[in-house]
Amino acid sequence: MKFSLITATLGRVAEIEELLISLSDQTYKNFELILVDQNSHTLIEEIVRKYDNRFSIKYIRSDKKGLSYNRNIGLDLATGEIVGFPDDDCTYSKNVLEDVKNTFIENNFDFVLLKANDPITDLNFITAEERTLTKKDIIKKCISYNVFTRLKKDVEFDIQLGVGSFFGSGEETDYMWAVLDNQNIGGFAKNSTVYHPANLSSKDNERAYKYGLGFGAIFKKEYIRTKKISILFQFFKYLLRSAGGIILSRNKAFYYKTLIGRIKGFNNFRIN
Repeated sequence: MKFSLITATLGRVAEIEELLISLSDQTYKNFELILVDQNSHTLIEEIVRKYDNRFSIKYIRSDKKGLSYNRNIGLDLATGEIVGFPDDDCTYSKNVLEDVKNTFIENNFDFVLLKANDPITDLNFITAEERTLTKKDIIKKCISYNVFTRLKKDVEFDIQLGVGSFFGSGEETDYMWAVLDNQNIGGFAKNSTVYHPANLSSKDNERAYKYGLGFGAIFKKEYIRTKKISILFQFFKYLLRSAGGIILSRNKAFYYKTLIGRIKGFNNFRIN
């Protein structure tokens, strides 16, 4: 079982070397890293030269910004059976790929998730669960850097979604919803961890609005794609939660921005 790991990087240098170190230390070696560099400088390329004899690295320079656009460059070049999307500021524990491979094989899963810890505090903010997961769990449990799925060459990231776009989030959920159908199952790899800054203390109102835009957009797209009324009911339940936050929380502005973002994202999204 071969892994294709796709990282689109911009604005980080030291963190990339930390990622490469963690990949060098993996106990399972059948993988490739596809590193798409959006920076104007050559610092990343210099770092890659130090590691390209330790494991397979496909290094690509891109002069167009956008997370989803550049992940799609990586998907076009991927040759593995399983694809993952480590961020440029995350690292893996040494047994991640081996644990994920075993979890796929032993359970015949279609996707596997990792628990996530903050690298400084070791706070666990995505908790592993014992139960089998389905497509319905993706929106709550899946962040791009903690998910592995079987590669489908006909599915790409929507460039309207994610960092660098108007709808500034939701790209990983949309991608996974497109890869999976209602019969696909998955679960957590129980014995390994991805380390990524938690950002749990952030209650930035503008960030909430931006995330809301992407959240609304993916529900609109999924409804257009499936024509299932249940998608609209699910979205409406999330709107009610935001409205409840406005009424009950002290941070009313945060929930207001979230609610407005979700509504505007749903209303404004169009399939190109």
